[in-house]
Amino acid sequence: KSSMIPLETYLATHLRYTVWATRRTLRAVRQLSQEEYLRDLVTGHGSVRGTLEHMLGADRGWYALLAGEPAGVETPEGEYYAEFGHLETDHSVILARYEQLASFLTDLELAAYFANSRVYVPWLKTQIPKWQGVMNVVSHATYHRGQIAAMIHQLGHSPLKTDLVYYYVELEGKTSAS
Repeated sequence: KSSMIPLETYLATHLRYTVWATRRTLRAVRQLSQEEYLRDLVTGHGSVRGTLEHMLGADRGWYALLAGEPAGVETPEGEYYAEFGHLETDHSVILARYEQLASFLTDLELAAYFANSRVYVPWLKTQIPKWQGVMNVVSHATYHRGQIAAMIHQLGHSPLKTDLVYYYVELEGKTSAS
């Protein structure tokens, strides 16, 4: 018997992981004051807000490419995301859409068709297999969740654990990460 994980399990599990980890990050951000949420910490996207906005934009763009449909969240004008609740709500929409995509990918035939399909990525000016897009969604969000965890720590708060291994352990029902 092969010990390789089935493709559909691999793709669906990793999409669900990124949803789980981003939700945990959003929960950790709720503990920040408005000033802390907006404070420029002189990092890649400046503030927790800036980093979360960037993540949302990237998740929205990748979802539209991978699913072939709009993400259901439009980019608002001005200072809409200065209010964390607005950003959290819009992030919740895209995370729910990724959960739907993960559910779709639990079927072997659909997962194989999806994974072997190619998508044109305008900002890369090339086509890639969709499975690579899924893994980029996971990797990109992981990178920025790490930045947010560092910012939360720098602000004197405790970030939630979002390492992939904590998700695997939680899936097995052995414990819940704190």
